[in-house]
Amino acid sequence: MKIQDVTGCSFPVWYDKFKKCSIKSLVMPLTPEVLTYLQDDGTLVLPEGSQPEMTYERGPMPEEPAQDWDHCETSGSVVEGPKLEDFTNKIRDAIAKLGGSVFPKLNWSAPKDASWIAFNNSLRCSTPGDVFLLLKSSSFVTHDLTAPFKDCDDSSEGDSHVDYCLVLRKWMDINPAYEFRCFVRDKELVGISQRDVSQSYSCIGGDHNNIRSDIISFWRENIENRFPLQSYVFDVYRPAKDRVLLLDFNPFGETTDSLLFSWSEMRQSEDEGQGLSRIIEDEISDMRIEDTEDSNMLHYNERNLTDSNRQTPPRDALPEFRFISDATGVQPSPYIHYGLPVDIRDLSTGQDPHKLIDFLQMKIQNEADESSEDEEVPS
Repeated sequence: MKIQDVTGCSFPVWYDKFKKCSIKSLVMPLTPEVLTYLQDDGTLVLPEGSQPEMTYERGPMPEEPAQDWDHCETSGSVVEGPKLEDFTNKIRDAIAKLGGSVFPKLNWSAPKDASWIAFNNSLRCSTPGDVFLLLKSSSFVTHDLTAPFKDCDDSSEGDSHVDYCLVLRKWMDINPAYEFRCFVRDKELVGISQRDVSQSYSCIGGDHNNIRSDIISFWRENIENRFPLQSYVFDVYRPAKDRVLLLDFNPFGETTDSLLFSWSEMRQSEDEGQGLSRIIEDEISDMRIEDTEDSNMLHYNERNLTDSNRQTPPRDALPEFRFISDATGVQPSPYIHYGLPVDIRDLSTGQDPHKLIDFLQMKIQNEADESSEDEEVPS
């Protein structure tokens, strides 16, 4: 994966060309002040004026002795938020233009890992404060801002300058059962995966042939000869037959979640043997195709995915479609651990062995103290 593969998937680069088949969005370049605020890993304080002031109606109160509140002492220090009034007003205007609710992201990543901190546990934002809160709390956004080319082979050679932007997308209630990630390798659509791997959706299995057909048609008509990269990943939303919406483009490499595939098999060249041979949903046996001609065509297409002699894939070659057919195949949500304290995460994953050693020593000491207390005989 090269730097140009990452920059080619930056939202401001591709949106104008594909906006007719995507969600209405507004792009705002980040000012130096906003960029500095987002990169600051200090106290999480929202910019002044980013949230509406809360007003409360007070009922009649019993008479109390008059107090001079101006002279009351307060303990501790009050941290004031940064003054980003101009940019905050731009966000507020953009939210109004997009119908009152938006989905925020930067050039590449959305703060999906930070939904736990929002009051509604959602990425739906209706105020500038909602947007700032998610962006400041997201590790995905931090990755965009600090190391977007970390997995690139030429990260030490190429130009790493990025014109960062805030992207606000018109809010849509999207059913995760109809989100799919599609993999294009060397201009060939080779794989389609269920996007939400933490659930099993029965609606996919019964309609997977139509889903794949619609996605292939959408790719050929809207993306195949228009997107400049040779290899890339794109996400789509397919809520109904013959209706597909482009959600995003992603680099073809480890920085992108491969979901039900692995990057080793995705990169495996066809002359290395097996290609994409594993079918999670075991679609051939599940389909029980009665028509011999259709069955032969399906096997023909599967063989063509691994044929090392062909140079140009036939137009009727089918990409492999992977989905979870029952609950035994579900995987843990990739975002759930982001809401846990860092110490807990480090202990559970073993990322910080010193914390594990300290924890075990503390556990041993506590057990020793309890044992000594039990052995004491009262006089």
